[in-house]
Amino acid sequence: MLHRVTPVAFIAATVSLAWILGKGAGLVYLLIYVAATVPGLPLGFALFGRAHAFGWVTGALIGYALSCVTIWAVQMGRAPSTLALVMGWAVVTALTWAAGRKQRPPLVALPVWTRQDTTALSLVLLLASALFFFPYKNLGGYDSEGNRNYRAYFTADFIWHTALTAELTKFAEPPVNPFVGDKPLHYYWSYFLVPAAVASRGPAILADVELALKLNAVFSGLLFLASVMLFTWSVVPSATAAALGTALVTVAASAEGNYALYDLYQRGRPLSGVTNLNIDAMSAWAFGGLRIDSLARSMWYNPQHSLSCAAGLMSLPVAAYAGVRASIPIAALAGVALAASTIFNPLIGGILSLIYGLVVIADGLAHPREWKGLFHHVVTALLVAIAVYWCTWTQMVEETEAAVRFGLLGYARIAPVATLFISLGPVLIPGALSLLVAWNAPLRVWPPVAAFLVGLVLFYFVNLSVEGSYIGFRAGQILQVSLAPLVALSLSWLLSWRRSIAAAAVVLITVAGLPTTLIDTFNAQDIYNRRMGPGFRWTVSLSPQDQEALTWIQRNTAPDAIVQMDPIARGRETWSHIPTFAQRRMWAGKPLLWIDVPSYETRSREMHRLYRTGDVTEACGLARGRIDYLYIGRVEREAMPKGAFSKFTAKGSCFSLAFENTEVSVYRIRS
Repeated sequence: MLHRVTPVAFIAATVSLAWILGKGAGLVYLLIYVAATVPGLPLGFALFGRAHAFGWVTGALIGYALSCVTIWAVQMGRAPSTLALVMGWAVVTALTWAAGRKQRPPLVALPVWTRQDTTALSLVLLLASALFFFPYKNLGGYDSEGNRNYRAYFTADFIWHTALTAELTKFAEPPVNPFVGDKPLHYYWSYFLVPAAVASRGPAILADVELALKLNAVFSGLLFLASVMLFTWSVVPSATAAALGTALVTVAASAEGNYALYDLYQRGRPLSGVTNLNIDAMSAWAFGGLRIDSLARSMWYNPQHSLSCAAGLMSLPVAAYAGVRASIPIAALAGVALAASTIFNPLIGGILSLIYGLVVIADGLAHPREWKGLFHHVVTALLVAIAVYWCTWTQMVEETEAAVRFGLLGYARIAPVATLFISLGPVLIPGALSLLVAWNAPLRVWPPVAAFLVGLVLFYFVNLSVEGSYIGFRAGQILQVSLAPLVALSLSWLLSWRRSIAAAAVVLITVAGLPTTLIDTFNAQDIYNRRMGPGFRWTVSLSPQDQEALTWIQRNTAPDAIVQMDPIARGRETWSHIPTFAQRRMWAGKPLLWIDVPSYETRSREMHRLYRTGDVTEACGLARGRIDYLYIGRVEREAMPKGAFSKFTAKGSCFSLAFENTEVSVYRIRS
């Protein structure tokens, strides 16, 4: 009975979540998202079979990537109409289905997928839906005064993703950096092409960038957690062990919640103080070291990284089950999955490609008589190289003087053992136990072992000279997805020995790690905490007056207009105010999470001077030829010196009032 109920419950939960987030628009988006995955299904079926969950999930991930590339190709044609996008999708779909039509049986023979496995996967996906429910339900929610509210750390990621996607809706080639409006965008934007195309060329009911992003993240999160579960199952083909390993790493991987509660208790402070902590970053807050975001945070805040990881994970069973004996078609399809991973995030795609290669080479060393099969995987490497070239050619790569540094440097040197154990301790111990016997294990166990070791090396010994945490974040994600099968392996041994011991282990891990996720989930949905955090408010609100002004800008200015705010005064809270909510470019901005480049700071200081100066000639000199409109909200007014505002109404001024309400003024710049 359970094997029938759980898949239905998962489908019902997905449909319900789509309805809660977007009503009818949510259901329409769900159908469009499913359609975006269709081009890759025959490739997934050819690799793993139609009767296997691996075939469906792998195909869906490849299909989404193909849809993104199709949108980009249509964009390159300079005529991205709805008809052109649909026709492009139809052509690609027809080609892939024609190519995969004759493939029988699957190229890679995995263990048989059973009803029990479907039940376990459905339960894991129900967990993913539950994690999304409250944080995404309140994301951008309104309060009784009409303010629209965004909880940290959505203000760091979702806010930026909205600005990025809004820019992609303009179909400029190449995409423009909305923070430096006359420069190309150096960021991996391919994941966002689907929500951008839907919001700009889809049904009118979906003409909302924020809604498209929320729905896209939910459905991508489901694919991501499905890929982690399937990767785990490929190592430990046991429904119970695979589901438990995946669930524990998803919701109980970090001891930071318990650490924070204990610390508050020791200092005699109320335990409610956890609502004013970045609970999943206590390794940095308390110790000053590297930090690791949970898989839940990966789904909430960074769906592009998660989908990249998901696509790459689907290649690793190819290395484990086919290894050095893989035929050229198998190697090619593994290369397609890794290429999909690379176009979403070149770093993650590169890491997973390295892991894939290490497993294949290790298999070749173990079977020296079959070493010639290694040459088949040149096709895999070639496809990844093409994806890397595409990322470079489309100018995704950041223009920076950043250098990759090797060695125990920066944050990695600060309490290296303590930070790792507080971040991953509950699952690190059972996961590490699996490593003790992994060397004598079958080939299918090698991918998570290789991933864990590669992740550990990256976490401690590789960083960027200008951003010491970025590679640590990505390495942390690799560590977690490798720990899921390693934990499952330990649990499978315990289950075969004594179920009571296995149950006790699960309870201990849950007690140690679940508080972090519970606190983090509560905090992520709490848009009523208006207290100050470390340099920013925990919830940023958009007043009704701000909303009115920003809506006016969207409706009354050209899509490529340059609308400037004061990036210095806005600081860390509303750093993306104009690009996100007005969906217009600025001449100067300070992106919060990007690798810094000199032009961000130089230009921002010039625009800050424009607001502060009382000299109308100087102000007009700074504005003309650079910006089209100037935005003056409450933040800008409070930051301007006394008398500086008078320049906007002075005789001979280049500033012409275009919009005004009780809080905001928008001036057009006369030439």
